Parts: sequence; structure tokens; C-alpha cells
Amino acid sequence: MNKAIKEIIIPFLRNEKFKGSFPHFRREKNEKLNLLTFQFSLYSPEFIVEISNCPLNGMKTSLGKVIKSSECRVQYMGKRLRVGSIKNGKDYWYDFDKQKILGNIFEKRAKEVLKNWEEAEKWWNENDIEILVE
Repeated sequence: MNKAIKEIIIPFLRNEKFKGSFPHFRREKNEKLNLLTFQFSLYSPEFIVEISNCPLNGMKTSLGKVIKSSECRVQYMGKRLRVGSIKNGKDYWYDFDKQKILGNIFEKRAKEVLKNWEEAEKWWNENDIEILVE
């Protein structure tokens, strides 16, 4: 799955002006820092693409720790979305179990992320920043 992400999704992210390295990416857009991360399940062959927004200049935790914009991560944010969840009406994981489908399941799941891209863009544009980190 990592190979398909690196060959299909990451070039797309670079074209969309994202910086960073797998699994954490960010871009400046509409006076926010759009964050995106990949997270794999420890228990089954599936992953999520989770997104959030962060202040452009980074953030300060409630304990006063300063986190630079280049170090901001989705998991630090309170408001976030698992891409595909709106379209599918549930908490959505990209399942890449080879037993369930014929063909290259890894390529299919990577392309499915791109098919759900409009959902991510809409969410980034419509949602404000909410910091969770303590």
C-alpha cells in the first residue's frame, strides 16, 4: 500500500502544493495551514487519510508550548475529518485486504482517495481551526 500511496497520491499532493513527507503533509491555503496525514490500522489491512486546519504561523498549546507550522500535525487538532467519511456516511477506512477484490487493490484504494478529494477541499474551506493539544 505504501508504494501505491507514494506513486499515486503523493505526486498528486505535490501538484496541490503540499509540503512535508510521508505520512504528514501541509500546505498554505486561504489563510490556513491545511494538514493531511495517513494512519494505518495496527489490526487490519486498512488506512485513513485524516485532515485538519492549523494557524499559518503554527500554534501554542494551553501549556504554552510553541509548535512551529512545519511541526503541526493533524492529531494536535480538535476538529478533523477522515476523508471519505462524509461520502460514505460513516467513519471511513480504506480497506486494502487482497481477499476482497480482484485486480490491484493498492492502486484502487489510492485512486479512491483521489476520488474523495473534493470532500477534503470543501471541508478545509468550510471549517475553522480548533486546537486540541495540551
